[in-house]
Amino acid sequence: MIGALALVAGAALLAFGSLRVAAVLAPRSTAAWLLTAYVAAWAQLVLVLWALSLPGWVSRWPLLAGLAVVCAALTVDTRLRSDVGGHVNEAYLTLRDALSDPLCVLLGVVVLAGFAYAVALGLATPQNDFDSIVDHLWRAAVWMQNGAAGYPDCACAPYVNAYPPHAELGLLATMTLGGADRYAALVQGSAYLALVGGTVGVARGIGLDRPAALLAGLLVGTLPVVALQASTAQNDLVVAAFLVAAVVFLLAHGRAMPWLAGAATALAIGTKVTAMISLPLLALVALLTPAARLQGVRLLGVALGAAAGAYWYVVNWRHTGSWDGGFPYEDVDHGFADTSARALRSAIQLIELPGAVGRDRWLYAVVAGAILAVAGAVSLVRRSRGAIATACVAAAVTLVPVAVPDVRRYADAAYRELWRTVGRDDLAAEVGRDITRSASNVTWYGPLGLILVIAALVVVAVAVRRRMLPTVALLFAAAPLYWIVALSAMLFYQDAAGRFLMAPVALSVASTVALARVRPLAWGLAGIAATSMALAVLGDSKRPSGIALLERPAPTSYWSQPRWQAQGFEVHVPELVRYVDGHVPSDATLGLAVTPSDPAYVFLGRDLDRRLDLLDPGASDAPQATWAFVSPTARSQVAPRLCAGWRKLGVAPSGWEVYRRAGRC
Repeated sequence: MIGALALVAGAALLAFGSLRVAAVLAPRSTAAWLLTAYVAAWAQLVLVLWALSLPGWVSRWPLLAGLAVVCAALTVDTRLRSDVGGHVNEAYLTLRDALSDPLCVLLGVVVLAGFAYAVALGLATPQNDFDSIVDHLWRAAVWMQNGAAGYPDCACAPYVNAYPPHAELGLLATMTLGGADRYAALVQGSAYLALVGGTVGVARGIGLDRPAALLAGLLVGTLPVVALQASTAQNDLVVAAFLVAAVVFLLAHGRAMPWLAGAATALAIGTKVTAMISLPLLALVALLTPAARLQGVRLLGVALGAAAGAYWYVVNWRHTGSWDGGFPYEDVDHGFADTSARALRSAIQLIELPGAVGRDRWLYAVVAGAILAVAGAVSLVRRSRGAIATACVAAAVTLVPVAVPDVRRYADAAYRELWRTVGRDDLAAEVGRDITRSASNVTWYGPLGLILVIAALVVVAVAVRRRMLPTVALLFAAAPLYWIVALSAMLFYQDAAGRFLMAPVALSVASTVALARVRPLAWGLAGIAATSMALAVLGDSKRPSGIALLERPAPTSYWSQPRWQAQGFEVHVPELVRYVDGHVPSDATLGLAVTPSDPAYVFLGRDLDRRLDLLDPGASDAPQATWAFVSPTARSQVAPRLCAGWRKLGVAPSGWEVYRRAGRC
């Protein structure tokens, strides 16, 4: 209970000061105001945590005290200039105007329901994504035990320390204040809202009216990987929210906007390596946005932000002699053919139908039929043939995803045939993965993302030519294509790389939502959006809802699984988690002999109370520990040689050796 109250208090302190600062800096734009508050809150959190890390004071009460001091200082500084009430009233009027469109009301209900499900899932069930456990949560937990963020000497994969740290600083704050990892998903959950709001801000920045802009944000909120990550401890939504916020600030008017764009850029660069790809795009936005006299200032803001956010690469260089810590480790052929092959394979990954396993594919047909039925009832009441015509077009659009598996088959075959024709059989590999699998790391953007990303290249070009949209909208439409090519030029091929494209896809949707002017088409896209979000979220292969749609029987619900099963299976140690939870006291100190590939995080327990003492190879004792565990991979290398004060138990959960202290060494 104390942890929950401390977390609420910390969030309130961040929100109060940040909203006041935003009311001073931001123009009368609801999206810009809220995004300014979001960026300001993150900036405060990062600075306070680093300040407390210097003396090793990162714990609940010092963190609350630090946030309180900053909040008080901001309140005093803005006491005569901040008009939060005026911005709140403006936000209410803006939302009321946008919700005059029934399409926005419908999608708003869908997005709110999906977000509520994500929050409940994140709070009530354990995190089980492999990257979250082995990388993000483990890193934050080590910091928490050390009382400081930094570059600790731990049994972590080297790239864990090498990654930029901002998202994990957010996780550290939730763990420190809440005293558990059950609140970790709130970091990505808040980023989900910021990304939706940022998309609205971009759409408004290129001249779309309020209903169309809100529609753009809501459509982004339904995209499968976006909705799935809102309940995880990953970091892709966080970096995407910062990048889209930077674009909003570059499009907005106001003296503070270039510097806010720089702050958002700094936060993004300090969150994920892939944010570096955004810098050419942000520079072009700064140059193409009207008000030429501010071009230099906008560019300067982005440049300074990029330099400030790159501080972790300096830390990497100091510790490893490499700016990226030596990541990635895979060899990458940067030749034209190999880069092109990676880009083509990535583009084909956009053709997917997540969650539509077996007969669930036909849920799109059910929704199309529902649209026709509702339209028929409306036409009978109003005696209007227009409703039927609109519904027929909308139903036809909603049915388009049913053809996705066939389109994907042809695309895969065409890809292989292309490389065989040019004599590069080595590149004619399978594109990869089951296109119906729904999971927060491998899922992309579903049929809606595919349609909008492709349509953007045509629709926006026509709109710009007719002067319905500014030239910068072309940049947004092409952003996903640029991102895919840039990723392919930089990194090895990953069929799970779709999550890196959240920001460019959001920009593309913001520019393409001009399609909403064609109402039958807009209703059809809404039908696809609602259906694909429901299929992806309810059919999450890692955290199944247990709700059967058309395909039966439904998988066992993740909600009913015990922690050892829910978390342990994903990291391949279910019996280990079960044994530790059932036999080891929650406040025990454990000696661990582990390697970077072992999920040491699971030993901390649901309330993060256990202390971990990592044993060096060949170590004979962990003086403060009462239990010791040795992983199979540690045994295969240089296992510890525990002294006679330890008694080996006759159990080996998930292959791990277990020891109890029997005396002193």
